Amino acid sequence: MNEENLPSFWEDDYCQIEIVPRKNIENIISSIKQIGNFTEKARTEYGFTDIFIREDLPFPTINEELRIDFFENFLTEKRFEKAKQIYYDGYTIISCSSTTFNAFSLPCFNFFYDCKDEFVKNIWISTSLITSADWFSKIEEALYELGESCEMVLINWNSSELIDLTDKTQIKDYLMNYWK
Repeated sequence: MNEENLPSFWEDDYCQIEIVPRKNIENIISSIKQIGNFTEKARTEYGFTDIFIREDLPFPTINEELRIDFFENFLTEKRFEKAKQIYYDGYTIISCSSTTFNAFSLPCFNFFYDCKDEFVKNIWISTSLITSADWFSKIEEALYELGESCEMVLINWNSSELIDLTDKTQIKDYLMNYWK
């Protein structure tokens, strides 16, 4: 993977579009409502008067004991490429071997994850325009199988969208926002 195709990770994007255990659904729905209410109160014509700070989910991914080797093998089987380096905050290149942050990528989609011991601690994604039907299919299949085999959901905290990763229609509809 050459430098121009390195996955790019911005600190502000950490877990903003995350994949989490399904058992968090009730808490996520409650948080989405809180965010909506907060947004209405804090919005002005120039922006917002305050920021909303999310609480940690009651069932963190690390508690699922999703093994790093399982997750990495899964993404390799789905033909995602393991990154050796990541662009951090747009200008620093960090080595995945010297940090707990890692990534598997396609040119338009990144699975980022951090680790603790032999387990995946958090999973989050970044997406750009999906310009290939093959890439679209790979992403859709990987998300669906994560939902099915690991009982995960996707929550986009930026847009307050909750995607059931066991529902192919919801996955497809979400990805169509990035289809070109």
